[in-house]
Amino acid sequence: MSRFFGRCNLCGGVVIRWSPNVFGNRCVRCLSTQIHRAMGLAVEVLCLPGDARVYELSSRGALFRYLRRRFRDFHFSEYFDDVPPGGIRNGVPCQDVQDLSLPSGMFDLVTSTEVFEHVPDDAKGFSEIHRVLKPGGWLVFTVPLTRNLFTVERARRHSDGRLDHLLPPEYHSDRLRGRRKVLAYRNYGGDIVDRLRGAGLVPKVLTIVSDRFMVSRTNVVTGRKVESC
Repeated sequence: MSRFFGRCNLCGGVVIRWSPNVFGNRCVRCLSTQIHRAMGLAVEVLCLPGDARVYELSSRGALFRYLRRRFRDFHFSEYFDDVPPGGIRNGVPCQDVQDLSLPSGMFDLVTSTEVFEHVPDDAKGFSEIHRVLKPGGWLVFTVPLTRNLFTVERARRHSDGRLDHLLPPEYHSDRLRGRRKVLAYRNYGGDIVDRLRGAGLVPKVLTIVSDRFMVSRTNVVTGRKVESC
């Protein structure tokens, strides 16, 4: 197989590489990045049945479409800062992962890609995910993960809405909101596993590599809710 071509595990399409960076290859059919494909491979390892209840923290993209096909009981949401949790915008449910308006013990799997670095209080977010997971359920997600041992906090949001920048602001693009940029509150390091443990999840960082699906050393973070005795 040529190093410039591969197969997409999400839709079966052809993947083309044009540059070596993390977004430098895409499926020509579903437009998946290697992050999406790594997430798909991580989810498949769990061997969840088709009737598992799954919640994705987005409403679009290659992984979203894959999960919606793969699981019959599929739920999703977006965060809109001007819509209350549980509200609807253009048919899309709104949720704040720091304060989910969802029942406890609801899901077998919760997924997200590149979300938690944008959550002001990620400890609350991880705790809320723990709450809505069934015993034995999984959180599977990606964030930009550095080789540093410790997470670097870049900004802090106070309860009264004030924002303190601890470092020069870092913004990431958001395709859903057009040209708008989204603030990154932190750059995660190896201690992300401690943050998951603090929320009651059993953590593990998977390094996904697949020549066939053109995934080169992509970190996928997992956390499992311990089953009740």
